[in-house]
Amino acid sequence: MNEKRGLVKRIGPGLITAAVVLGPGSIVASSRAGAESSYHLLWMLALAVLFMAVYTAMAARLGCALPSTPLQYLADRHGRPLAALTGISAFFVVSGFQFGNNIGVSVAAGALIGGPAWIWPLFFTGLSILFIVLARQVYTLLEKVMLVLVAVMLVAFVGNLFFTGFSPFRIAGGLVPKPFEGNEPIIARAMLGTTFSAVAAFYQAYLVRAKGWTRETVGDAIRDAWIGIGLLGGIAAVILVGAAETLHGTDADPANIGALAEQLSGILGRGGRIVFCVGLAAASFSSFIANALIGGTLMADGLGPGHAMNGKAVRGWSMAVLVMGCAVAVGVLARGWGGTTSLLIAQAATLIAAPLCAVLVLLLSSSKSIMGDLKNGLITGVLGVVGLLVVLCLNALLLRSLWLRLSG
Repeated sequence: MNEKRGLVKRIGPGLITAAVVLGPGSIVASSRAGAESSYHLLWMLALAVLFMAVYTAMAARLGCALPSTPLQYLADRHGRPLAALTGISAFFVVSGFQFGNNIGVSVAAGALIGGPAWIWPLFFTGLSILFIVLARQVYTLLEKVMLVLVAVMLVAFVGNLFFTGFSPFRIAGGLVPKPFEGNEPIIARAMLGTTFSAVAAFYQAYLVRAKGWTRETVGDAIRDAWIGIGLLGGIAAVILVGAAETLHGTDADPANIGALAEQLSGILGRGGRIVFCVGLAAASFSSFIANALIGGTLMADGLGPGHAMNGKAVRGWSMAVLVMGCAVAVGVLARGWGGTTSLLIAQAATLIAAPLCAVLVLLLSSSKSIMGDLKNGLITGVLGVVGLLVVLCLNALLLRSLWLRLSG
């Protein structure tokens, strides 16, 4: 029992990062991969998880080594404007993604309980604001809540395999890289974009500092990062396998999360649909709070008022993220308006925030003067450079998509 309690004390930040990344977007991307390509893209998911784990572990070491937070360190060495640009762009990224979290929790809660779709964003946003306002120690309570929600996701989605079944041999075959076919490049890009989040990885440095880990406990920080992102990959893989077993070869539209839940109801029955929606609700709400805190923390630290998770600046900006995401979602659900404006702002901000965060993590964690013996090794450095190139390629594709959408 003492060993189990000791293990719980040695994890936390990695689970929070995993909970942020594993939101409705990740669920849709994994479901679409399984529905359209069966097990074939498991290797691409594994690659995205590897890049995310490498960057999260780099940021964890960075958090243990820096004398201050990353953006404060950046402001002290290179001036406030660059730190402010990083914080502001990250704020708009997570504000836009909060819209997706609201839609996800609305679909899940509506399927489980019923009621008007627009009421659920208001309910969960209010609950999240109460969490931020009333929590005396935000990080400590956040860690406990995320631990519970990740456990619910794990049980729900793994339990869903009871209804769908799976093939170990096809899983092994899916982990072998192979040439893309048909729409697989588009699906692979979606999985990379939703699984490998440079902004969430960057935030790991802040979570590690909030946990109280230092150079002396850097081993715990690294281990926690790999455990958390490993769980993220495992749950995403389970979702992909479940979709491959139930939706592959059907006319399902896995890009629509509401249609996905309804399709599973017809295939798996009410029991399977309930299990899936419980997992979806946990994934959406876990991303709800932690995602808002990323925007609040980076905005506050970038502008300079303070980065303390219990401070007024972080709480205030975090609530602003929640309100913005909720307002757009309620407008979409209640009146049928398009949510494209919010998503376009988030995507445009990603063009700045993702490369900046990736470059900062890679360069700072590779610096001998900053990291000392904790600097990146050869393998980590190579994987970091490849991961940065992936981020830049994703941004180039996103820029092209935005240009075509705006010019069309």
